[in-house]
Amino acid sequence: MSLPDFFINPVVQLLAQTSSPYDVPADPEIFSENWLEPVLTRSLALLREANPQEHAPASATGSGLTYLALTSDVEKDYAVHLRIAGEGEAVPRDPAEKSVVLTLGGTMELEAFRHGGDVDADTPWYVRQFAPENIYACHPGTLHSVEQSEDAVQLVISRGATPAVGRSLSVEEYRLAADRAQHLLGHVLESRGGAVAQISS
Repeated sequence: MSLPDFFINPVVQLLAQTSSPYDVPADPEIFSENWLEPVLTRSLALLREANPQEHAPASATGSGLTYLALTSDVEKDYAVHLRIAGEGEAVPRDPAEKSVVLTLGGTMELEAFRHGGDVDADTPWYVRQFAPENIYACHPGTLHSVEQSEDAVQLVISRGATPAVGRSLSVEEYRLAADRAQHLLGHVLESRGGAVAQISS
């Protein structure tokens, strides 16, 4: 199952933007209204249909984050993962891929650094906490770390393959993490008055 064009095209437009301040993206139409509930519902559907044996190798955990592979489109060059808290401690990294992050539940804190010296001195030049309905794009060359609450969950749409560092998940680990992610998403949807149906445990 892939994401419908009406959903993915605006996000892919964000993936096409550069990090230049002269290339600040206009607000895509999908984000001008309530996008959170449709994304929650679609993410739950993707989780229910995910095949652990197929998706586990493209999923990973490390540096405090777990990325669960949901779907991808080779022709349009994007991959979709759900990100939840994972094993290990948050560490700064310079991503090799570009991604757009849609925050769905909980809170996450991003710290960005100018260079390795800032990392050694633990003096980030940019710190921001993201709550549900926030969106941001992460570009290669952005040295940053992400730390999130146990109930945090984000949809990460990236160029290329797995936008993660760490080890691949086993099939059983994928099942357990997917079950946890379903409950997190279901809780957010329920708290917003949405219907949560057919969520397996």
